[in-house]
Amino acid sequence: MRNFLENRLGKEIEVCCQGITVSGKVTKVEGNVLYLEKDEMTAHVNIEKIIIVWDSQEKKAHSPGFLTQSK
Repeated sequence: MRNFLENRLGKEIEVCCQGITVSGKVTKVEGNVLYLEKDEMTAHVNIEKIIIVWDSQEKKAHSPGFLTQSK
């Protein structure tokens, strides 16, 4: 797992740990701790507790509604 996460340095990922999902940019992997940065905050994740890892993808917002016509 450590080598896999080190290959994601600088990338946005999401990890699931015991029912909680955390996302952010991988800044460092040190010991058994994964460092994820998002919105100027750093999350410290215990690598041994990670169940799933996936790369974050930009979600395009499609909101329902009416289109306005220009006059």
